[in-house]
Amino acid sequence: MSVMERTHEIGIMKAIGATNANIMSLFLVEAGMISLVGGVLGCILGGICAKVISMGASMYIGMDMPAIVTPEVAIGGMIIAILVGVISGLYPARRAAKMSPVEAVRYE
Repeated sequence: MSVMERTHEIGIMKAIGATNANIMSLFLVEAGMISLVGGVLGCILGGICAKVISMGASMYIGMDMPAIVTPEVAIGGMIIAILVGVISGLYPARRAAKMSPVEAVRYE
């Protein structure tokens, strides 16, 4: 969606000298940062939900059921989130990099 919304900007960047690699890296970094934020928020929300479910199950069953969220699992989740985000950003980034500057500037 970012490529469609910023077609005019991409055309201007290419017209003033941005290379295909510059455009592609811009979109890949953006996808990576969005994925990183999503991964961090997902890990925080997942840890909170695990604690709440653990407490609820402990009260319902009557025995202790600890929710164990290790740093390795949280870091692994964030790495997977970033990888998925960057991989899914490859196609739009390539499409943005291959745009013709004249056509992109003309687009409104």
